[in-house]
Amino acid sequence: MNCLSILESQTSLLYKNISDKVEIPLIKTLLKEIEMDSQKHSLLLKEVSESIAKPKGNQKKCSKGSETLQTTERLLKEVAGMERISSEDLIRLSEILETLESAMSEEYYMLVQVKTVQMMMTEINQMYNINLYNVRDIFMNIINDEDRHREILETIKQMTVKKEQVSNSPFVKFQNPDGWIQGTPSDF
Repeated sequence: MNCLSILESQTSLLYKNISDKVEIPLIKTLLKEIEMDSQKHSLLLKEVSESIAKPKGNQKKCSKGSETLQTTERLLKEVAGMERISSEDLIRLSEILETLESAMSEEYYMLVQVKTVQMMMTEINQMYNINLYNVRDIFMNIINDEDRHREILETIKQMTVKKEQVSNSPFVKFQNPDGWIQGTPSDF
């Protein structure tokens, strides 16, 4: 869970960096929404992790075991090297981020399904008299947020594609229609 907290923290930072470099206000706001959710998830997971045991993993250890965290770190470096994020970059990043959000959702879903978590919760309830059955609900809420994040990213992608299509439309200038008529068909 500590590694998931680190992943969410890095994801939050990634969305912050992207939103800071996007010029379209609505897209910037949608990215900020995902950033704040990810930060919230990070804090929740950190607290749950610390209530169970002292976290032993650090970012380096967690990164070795998580392809999702490695991808997030690569994207952070890539975005750091960009001065601003163009429409083309935003479309490409949205697609990558949608895949990332799906992977994160899968990790949470697998965690909820694992019998070990249920046994852990029973043990902790007995040892500390803490009701951690609500942890499952926390994970389910995070899964729902991840699904919503994918929908937001799809919306961003659609908005960007439409904006790009509008800006790539050919500019046509019409002349006065009187100039189109050079003669009547009987003149030919």
